[in-house]
Amino acid sequence: MATVQFRITGGEVTPEITMPISATILNLKERIQLFTGIVMTRQTLRFNNQELTNDRTISHYGFGQFATLVLDVKPLNDQFPKFYILAKSGNEQSKMIKVKETTLVGDLRSKIERQFGIPGKLMSLYRLSHEMNDDFPLSAYYVCAGSEVEVVINTESR
Repeated sequence: MATVQFRITGGEVTPEITMPISATILNLKERIQLFTGIVMTRQTLRFNNQELTNDRTISHYGFGQFATLVLDVKPLNDQFPKFYILAKSGNEQSKMIKVKETTLVGDLRSKIERQFGIPGKLMSLYRLSHEMNDDFPLSAYYVCAGSEVEVVINTESR
């Protein structure tokens, strides 16, 4: 069965997903949702500045064996901009923390510092196996409602 390996860009995390050419774009969005947690209705996929249509098959677009797509994520509406995520430190601690997609990683670090009682300079934050940069918003790491952020305690300051 012929497949295409997609590299999904648009955030700091770049998923790679292999799909059969008989699958639809909607099927691809389902796989992206499984990986990132971003619901399909908030996803727009683009290839060469062309928006991909949910009901079209991957073969319709004539991708080669490898293709890079851009994922645009529709922002949450202003009525419900806040949601909870789980900050988890191994098996030791976990806390639900209320954030917005626009919250900076550095601000999340400060919240975790207060909740866990651990100096921020002694922790690294990870989402989808990528270390998070303090200067980026949580949306750059596809943080959404119910997401987990891994808190790694360093023995030396960062």
